[in-house]
Amino acid sequence: RVPFQARSADCLHVVGGQQRRRGRLFWLRRHPPLGMVSPPAPAQPLEESSRVGGAFRGTGAGTGNAFSDADVSDDEEYDMHGFAVPPEGDEIGDSCRAYAQWFQPKAARRCARLERFKSRLPAPGAWATLPKKSLKAMLRKGVPSEYRQEVWWSILGCEERRHQSASSYAQYLQGARQHVTTKTNEEIERDLRRTFPNHKSLRTEDGQSELRNVLCAFAQHSPRVQYCQGLNFIAALLLIVMQEEERAFWALVCAMEALGVERYYTEGMMLLRADMRAMSAVIEKKCPKVSRTFAATGADLTSICSEWFITWFAKCLPTPTVLRVWDTLFFEGFKILFRVAVGILKLVEADILKCKCFEDVMEQAKDWPRCMVKHNELLKTSFKGVPGLRRADLLKVRDEALCRIERDDEETRRRQRESRERLERER
Repeated sequence: RVPFQARSADCLHVVGGQQRRRGRLFWLRRHPPLGMVSPPAPAQPLEESSRVGGAFRGTGAGTGNAFSDADVSDDEEYDMHGFAVPPEGDEIGDSCRAYAQWFQPKAARRCARLERFKSRLPAPGAWATLPKKSLKAMLRKGVPSEYRQEVWWSILGCEERRHQSASSYAQYLQGARQHVTTKTNEEIERDLRRTFPNHKSLRTEDGQSELRNVLCAFAQHSPRVQYCQGLNFIAALLLIVMQEEERAFWALVCAMEALGVERYYTEGMMLLRADMRAMSAVIEKKCPKVSRTFAATGADLTSICSEWFITWFAKCLPTPTVLRVWDTLFFEGFKILFRVAVGILKLVEADILKCKCFEDVMEQAKDWPRCMVKHNELLKTSFKGVPGLRRADLLKVRDEALCRIERDDEETRRRQRESRERLERER
C-alpha cells in the first residue's frame, strides 16, 4: 500500500520532488503530512475476537485529540471517557473545560428533549424510526454521550447490516489471519501506537489489540481498501464510543457505505482528489476572500483539507466537536464533510486573511481545527452560515472533477509509457 500522499497525483508537493518555490519544499520537509511515515514495526498476531470490548468498557468520548499526542505519564489523570486530562494552563484544555461548563445547561435541556423522543420509540433503540425531519433536528443539536452508541447503531443500520452479511465479524477476523497481506498487517501495526496515545485504553496492549482486530477485520471485509492511514483514527473513535470490537467494526462498515467514500482509501485516491477540487470550488463561492488568499500565497488546499476528509475530522478536531460532527455526518452523509470544512474556514477567516505567504498559511493551518472547542458555534456556522450547499451540486462538481482526473491520469500514464519506450530504444 502506497503512503497517503504518494497515492495521489494531485499531491505534487510530496511526490513531485521539484518545487517552484523553495520555501514550500522546505516547509514540507519540516512538517511531513499524514502518510509520510517511518519504517513499519513487526506485525503482531491477531487476537481472538470478543464482543465485549474490555479495554474500552467504561470509556466514551472525551477531549483527547484536542491536546498534544505526546506520551503521558502513568500518574496522569484521565477524564470519564479515558483521555488524559491536560494540565492547568494548557490553552485548549482550559478552553474545553470552560466551554463544557458553559454548555452544561444547554446540554441538559437537549438530553431531556432526547429522552422525550426516546419515550415515543416503537422499540428500544429504534431511533431511525423517528420522522426524518425530527431526527435530523435532534442530531444537529447533538446526541448526549450516554445515548450516542445506540443512536449511531440505529441510524447507520448496523443491526440489519450485520444480520444480512454472509460473514460474521469473527469470520472476517479469522479470514484476516489467512488472507490479509503481511504488508497490510505491518502498516496497521505501525500506526497502532500513534493512534490517540493520550487515551488510557489505546496506550495498553489490550486496547491496541482490539484496534488491530477491527482494522484487520475491515481489511478482510474491504479488499479494495485493505488499510489506509487515517482509518486507524476513525476505527479508534468508534471503539471508544461503541466499547465493543464487533459493534465498532460494523459501525465502520456501515459508515463507510453510508458516506460512499471508499475510494478515498483505494489506490490512486481518486475520490479524495476529486473532492479536494470540489472543495476548492465551494470555497471560491462561499469564502471568496479565503480562496483569494490561498491563491495569492500558493497554499495548496489538498495540503490543508485532505487530512480533514480522510479521517472525517477525527484527528484534527477536539473530540467533543468531532462527535457532534459525526452525529449529523452519519445521518446526512458526505456533504457534512464539506459543510464543516467551510465552517472551520469561515470561523478562522480573519486569521487566514492576515497570512502573507505560504509558510504563514501552513504553519497556522494545523491549528485551525484544533481550536474549534466551541462545537455548537461550529455546527451553527456550518449549517446556517453556509446556505445553498446542495448534495446535487456537490455530486455534479465531483463527477466533473473525476472525469478530469481520469483524463489527466491517462495522459500521465501515456507519457510514462512513451518515456520508458524511448529509454529502451536508446539502450
